[in-house]
Amino acid sequence: MCGRYVIDFHWYQLKAALYDLGLQHPEPEPGAHFNVAPTQLGWVLATDGANGAKAGQMAWGLVPAWSADGKASFSGFNARAETVATSRAFRGPFKSRRCLVPASGYYEWQQLDPGNDKSEKRPHYIHLKDQPVMLFAGIWERWGRGEDEKLTYSIVTQEALGPAAQLHNRNPVVIPGDLAKEWIHGSADNAAGILAALGTPDFDFYPVGKAVGNVRNQGPQLIERV
Repeated sequence: MCGRYVIDFHWYQLKAALYDLGLQHPEPEPGAHFNVAPTQLGWVLATDGANGAKAGQMAWGLVPAWSADGKASFSGFNARAETVATSRAFRGPFKSRRCLVPASGYYEWQQLDPGNDKSEKRPHYIHLKDQPVMLFAGIWERWGRGEDEKLTYSIVTQEALGPAAQLHNRNPVVIPGDLAKEWIHGSADNAAGILAALGTPDFDFYPVGKAVGNVRNQGPQLIERV
């Protein structure tokens, strides 16, 4: 699962990670955000209508285009890689509205006693080893038009393997930079092939303070090791 993440990178680092995918990025450069949570605005890289990508803000938590009231009747902030191509809510966006969600890392809560649902949970910060930015696989949707228009997105997750699996059984799908263009612009079949072929990213992680549990808390102290 991925329910909180961090944006703490320079956009030149993001452009370098995208290889041959040209990026229209916002000016001035957006500031850091150390506690992005569902329903909040996050930065998303979607097609620019040509062969590149443009950065824009969308609300985290996908609302299907067919929603009657612009609200989701489910938790739309994550989409499972195993079913994203067939789910009623996600298959349309997966077919033609795939995106990348740039992040420095994300948080996960480890249940200290896995056999006890009421046991204490300890937050951890998870990031790629030796890389300042990663690209989460995402999908996005447009609900409404004009003043009622709402743009939302979901982060695709996969079964967690390797050391990070001790924290949670799911992790975000991380798209390598050399596949970023194909993920956004390629066919749905090719995108499904990318999901099937990707292994678990080379994550590093460490415990952090409980302050991250409050979505109002911000600042670099949230990712300090405790």
